[in-house]
Amino acid sequence: MGPPEEIRNEQQRSTASPQRRYTGRGRATLRHVKPEFILILTILVATLSTLIFHSLLAKNDAVQNQINKNNEHKLNPPRDRSRTTSTSSSFTVDILSVSSINQLDLLHAQQSTIATHKSVRNFFNVTERDDADPNCHTDITFEHVESVSNFCRKQGKEKPIIMRYLRNQYANVNWLRKKKNPMGWLCAQVRPYSGLRKAQLHYQRSGQELPNYLLIFDDDTYYNMEKFQMNFASLDSSIEKVYAGCLVRLPVHQINYTFPFGGFGSILSEGALVRLFRRHSCPGLGGFNDTYSKGHASFNEKESSLAEDSSAAFCSRLKEDNVGELKYFTNGMSLVELMYKYSSTDKYRNVKNWARGSGFCMHSFVEPEYPIPPKVS
Repeated sequence: MGPPEEIRNEQQRSTASPQRRYTGRGRATLRHVKPEFILILTILVATLSTLIFHSLLAKNDAVQNQINKNNEHKLNPPRDRSRTTSTSSSFTVDILSVSSINQLDLLHAQQSTIATHKSVRNFFNVTERDDADPNCHTDITFEHVESVSNFCRKQGKEKPIIMRYLRNQYANVNWLRKKKNPMGWLCAQVRPYSGLRKAQLHYQRSGQELPNYLLIFDDDTYYNMEKFQMNFASLDSSIEKVYAGCLVRLPVHQINYTFPFGGFGSILSEGALVRLFRRHSCPGLGGFNDTYSKGHASFNEKESSLAEDSSAAFCSRLKEDNVGELKYFTNGMSLVELMYKYSSTDKYRNVKNWARGSGFCMHSFVEPEYPIPPKVS
């Protein structure tokens, strides 16, 4: 008796195909294949895989660059929703967000939330590209940061007690070493002044009237605009007032001084903006420059006596030269323009060339050595 039929069929298939054999699981394997062929095939597969991998990386980089480019193009122009009519009942708010090109996602989030409120006309943003030294964050090293800290902490011994105290509190090197990006942090200290200057130029060039309030805050700050309007719409915004989300009170036994903590934001009324943007001439002080005296009228200068009083107070304080600002003043300047020139003239990258009385030695709040008492509601 011969083998069963399925075994005979298997033997016949095996005889008819001498270069292939079948395993018990029905999978075929190659026989009599030259090693050179396997080597060439392996090299081809590896090469093809590498080409595909690099192609995908290049495509991903191109897509990401395009996304970043689109975001920057979308966020850079101020968000302008000007009123078509002027009514006394309109409540308008402009926003200035202090940010970085490395955090465009935060700006985008603010633009799609806070900035969509009906009261918001303009959403200004200020990043490295608006700085007087736009490449500061990539060009300076920690050696520059250390030099700035050492220079500023030694300054101000002959200045008023407030400036002596604040400069003694300037960020020390050990504190700066702990920061994730001390170079970027240092370069960002001039940015709020660049932002105010950017907003001022917008109002001048567009002829748009000032808002009831300008909100200035960081890109990771959120404001409930409904509650803000509820609390501020009924107030007289023409009064010169600046509000702060958080005030830091220094120990009175050391110095009687209070200042806003930047991250929580500051609120500038229309009246405060008028004073910040008002141009001043101080006889006997500063030079003269057509840039600051022609073509840019001051805001709300109808009350000339008020403007004269303001200029008199401005010139009196300017003579004191408390922070070394006098040498940067030119007749016809506004306070915002003076602040911008004061903060941007001496670049951090040139700290080795700073002389006594020069350099920008102000920065955002550094945690003091004494505890701040809790806020009492």
